[in-house]
Amino acid sequence: MLNNPSFYPTPKHLIDRMLAKVKGYPDRVLEPSAGKGDIITRMTGGDSWHNGCPKYSLSNTFAIEIDETLQATLRGQGIQVIDSDFLAFAGPDKFDLIIGNPPFDQGDHHLLKAIEIMYRGQIVFLLNAETIKNPHTNIRKDLLRKMRDLGAQIDYISGAFETAERPTGVEVALVYINIERKVENDLFIDVKDADDTPGPEIEMNHEVSTRRTVEELVAEYNQIVKVGTETILSYYRNYPKIGGYIGLNEEPGKSSSGDITARMSYTLNDMLIRLRRVFWRRTLDVKEVRARLTSAKAEEFEDQINKRCFMDFTESNIRQFVLNLIGSYEKTLTNAVVEIFDKFTICHCYSSGVYEENIHYFNGWKTNNAFKVGKKVIIPIYGGYHDGPFFEYGKWILSYQAKNIFRDIDIVMNYFDGLDSYTSMEKAVTEAFAQGVSSKIVSTYFTITCHKKGTVHIRFNSDDILRRFNVAACRGKQWLPHDYGKKTYDDCSHEEQGVIDSFEGSRSYAENLGRPLIAPRNQLRLAA
Repeated sequence: MLNNPSFYPTPKHLIDRMLAKVKGYPDRVLEPSAGKGDIITRMTGGDSWHNGCPKYSLSNTFAIEIDETLQATLRGQGIQVIDSDFLAFAGPDKFDLIIGNPPFDQGDHHLLKAIEIMYRGQIVFLLNAETIKNPHTNIRKDLLRKMRDLGAQIDYISGAFETAERPTGVEVALVYINIERKVENDLFIDVKDADDTPGPEIEMNHEVSTRRTVEELVAEYNQIVKVGTETILSYYRNYPKIGGYIGLNEEPGKSSSGDITARMSYTLNDMLIRLRRVFWRRTLDVKEVRARLTSAKAEEFEDQINKRCFMDFTESNIRQFVLNLIGSYEKTLTNAVVEIFDKFTICHCYSSGVYEENIHYFNGWKTNNAFKVGKKVIIPIYGGYHDGPFFEYGKWILSYQAKNIFRDIDIVMNYFDGLDSYTSMEKAVTEAFAQGVSSKIVSTYFTITCHKKGTVHIRFNSDDILRRFNVAACRGKQWLPHDYGKKTYDDCSHEEQGVIDSFEGSRSYAENLGRPLIAPRNQLRLAA
């Protein structure tokens, strides 16, 4: 963000002056264009300050930031990011305080946006003083008119950024606006007391993840938000008359506040959090994503879903997340390959130390301890309750743990194959066990033999997949040069040639020169 000529991180003394303007104890706080979170960090007590202002709750503090790297920084501090572009933000969320230091050349647009989305509450903004003193555009004239109508307070501050992280002598304007509204007032006079009965088009469809596009999902989400918002507003608008006789199923904050507008805000925001969690999960529960995640990666992915549940459910936010997935796809694949490689060789969950029978040693890049997986692999599997993970009560049976291990292995091998479908180890073994067969079971990628004592012997069916698996894993572990397989043998250094010779030989290297490790058909396909 420091490369942005209009962005100036807010110094602490100026944040304190902004916070001193705030009246009372606002509950839900938004910082638009949050940058790296300086204002929120100061507000929530992440830094020491002494102006007598209350410490704000991090759980009720939200941010909007367009830079993905800074979004990650904010989330790393526990700050909830609800959108990426404040000027495009269309979420129905209700806030009690919007506080920010927007880019100086966009200050007028940002303050107008804050006024537009603030239903009832306070706005504290820093602007370039020229934005107000020199209203030469229609946008600035519109902003001044609205500020006058709302009784905005303006303090001009000279030299505020002279000792800041990014110094400048520009004069700034500290703007404070307090908007007072009540849900009972005529703001909602046009809301119909009787909503149109929702038609079949907004009924829940449990096949969304496989049949609908992102656009259709967003449209469904927006319809539910519209119906839910109108229902909540209509209910609270008439609360003085009907509140003693009927109530919503759940009214967050009901016992702690007699303020009808506060109850309305709590109820609406609670609905949005629940709704977004459901829709983010439905969007991200896509076969092309889930089918390529090992158990460990699925857990990481689930964590990302939980973090994304605070983001507004818009096409731009969904596509940004999908692009991030695609952008990190190669890294995800490499991590998954290394994970299975370790299970075949040194993984502590199977055995301690190197599993000698599974490996062949070679002279690694800058190490003498490198090894690769052999044609035949022996895996000990634990988790059987009685006679073993494959044999219980005198019958062959595939344990839950074995199924998960087989699934992870198959997922990684499919990376190198690129097929849309394959005969999995689990399916092949389950069908064989039903026939009382436990040896020489053939799946797409392996020939499998299971032993009662709890080991499974698997043999690679494809030498090509085995080779590419080893190359990908050993490159990921930096036992092979990063450009292994991308330049001719003669162009390699003497040390690199030595690695090639010990790993596979110059002939095999030449035959596979330039071939992609991951099959080109194996792409991440999302309905976006």
